[in-house]
Amino acid sequence: MTTLHFRDYECVESTNTLALEMARAGEPEGTVISARTQKRGRGRREHGWWDDPGMSVLISMILVPGDHMAEFSQLAFAASLGVAELLETCFGITPQLKWPNDVLAGGRKIAGVLVETTKSDQGWRAVVGIGLNVNQRSFPRQLSTATSVRIETGRVSDVRELARQLAEYVMAHYSRWLDLGFEEMASDWRKYMWGVGKQARVLMNGSDICGEITGIDANGRLLIRDADGRTASVTAADSVQIDE
Repeated sequence: MTTLHFRDYECVESTNTLALEMARAGEPEGTVISARTQKRGRGRREHGWWDDPGMSVLISMILVPGDHMAEFSQLAFAASLGVAELLETCFGITPQLKWPNDVLAGGRKIAGVLVETTKSDQGWRAVVGIGLNVNQRSFPRQLSTATSVRIETGRVSDVRELARQLAEYVMAHYSRWLDLGFEEMASDWRKYMWGVGKQARVLMNGSDICGEITGIDANGRLLIRDADGRTASVTAADSVQIDE
């Protein structure tokens, strides 16, 4: 398994932005950018990522999947599985994985994943960014659906140590993906999947798909079955909302 090399910072614009710059400059696989806080943290589709300084794990990992680069979006599954394993093993939290990139605890968001790519002189590279809420006791009103390890367990944790543990968990799932392919990893991911059997509305490019979430397919696409029994495979979406 690739050796991890940590680069720790007090404050950055965005760990993913810095990691992309370093990846383009040839920084090797296994480099992990870790920050205490971000000025402009980013989530999927240019959404912002709020953090309370020093209260979150904020890391971005440089990976070089080689022949697997065409399936780079599957790295989000490896990353979210790493978060799930950390929460379950270290804190006894029962996580749920919301397609494609969120980790929930008690139905509220505790972590998010952002996968991006760039090209260096040595070829294509991927950057996997993870934000995990750890020691927050509360969140701004607009983030009322968020939670943290501390809220869920009452425990205060060493954020820097958790960052290192999380990177190890993610790297283990990444290595397994490279060795065994996506389906082996997807089998584990499905055990935590949020929303299966629920009626949902999937927003994508200004249109909606409504139906029952039935799982993910062999390529990681979300499966939605409509009222007529037809199943649609969703590659990307703006949001997935459960009909309460």
